[in-house]
Amino acid sequence: MKAIAIISLISALGLLYVAYSPAELSYDAEFEQFISTYGKNYASQTEMEYRKAIFEDNMKKADELNKLNPEAEFGVTIFADQTGEEMLQRMGAVDSGNDDSDGDVYTETSDSLSKIDWRSKMKSIQDQGSCGSCWAFSATAAFEGRYQVKKGSISKLSEQEALDCSSSSYGCNGGWYDAVWNYMKSHKFCTQGSYKYTGRKGSCRSSSCSGTQNDKGYTSVSKSESSMHSALGGGPISIAVDASTWSTYRQGVMTSSQCGRNMNHAVVLVGYNPTDNAWIVRNSWGSNWGESGHIRLKYGQNTCDITYKPQYPNF
Repeated sequence: MKAIAIISLISALGLLYVAYSPAELSYDAEFEQFISTYGKNYASQTEMEYRKAIFEDNMKKADELNKLNPEAEFGVTIFADQTGEEMLQRMGAVDSGNDDSDGDVYTETSDSLSKIDWRSKMKSIQDQGSCGSCWAFSATAAFEGRYQVKKGSISKLSEQEALDCSSSSYGCNGGWYDAVWNYMKSHKFCTQGSYKYTGRKGSCRSSSCSGTQNDKGYTSVSKSESSMHSALGGGPISIAVDASTWSTYRQGVMTSSQCGRNMNHAVVLVGYNPTDNAWIVRNSWGSNWGESGHIRLKYGQNTCDITYKPQYPNF
């Protein structure tokens, strides 16, 4: 009887191993693949174990996000070992409180939702790094794209100038795109080649760089998705969103069930596709994230609070 009991115990333990170990092994394998794919190099075994625990937690959250909506895919990304606090450092939108837009507010609405895609008019996707300078990247990309649509070819411009010289913003601690365009009304936007990005705020050096164009202020768009679609017909638009659930986004269309309403990140609206009824949004986390640096958000649901504050520069 004792032998039978031991055999039964071993069998039970074996069943428990089969029941529980695949998930653990799966996370182990995924973490190893993640390290290899993204060239991660941790300073110590302790740090590796710390990052692995974060990775596993993020994968569990990604699984929950996948269950919320089958139109999007969440999983392993370059940020899979980052905490929520670390991701917030990569955001940094801080509302300036300016809504007057020099008196201009765009209120036209779209009669039909035609396809719009300005990605071919945009410069290559940039990576802001760990500095909370999303607002500078959003302002610069919208300036470049809208100028390209309205005026023609333009050189790659300097996010670092926007970061250093927009005095009403807080550098890597956040800011707003309208502060950049206000500054550029009386200053030429420097080229990236003459004012390179460092990922930290420094003293303004715009007087010694190669300047190109300036703007004539900016326009706010009425906080409706129909108005945003109509305004998008004239070029890219800077927007602010809640990107709290974006770190593990891989592809597909996010819906309102996957996003919050706490604005924390500035990006650029660059298109709309009626096929999947989704916005195309340009991010500044590098081209290895999402859909070659972009994310799609479902139209008509105010997904991720996309209507919070759409604005664009004037020329």
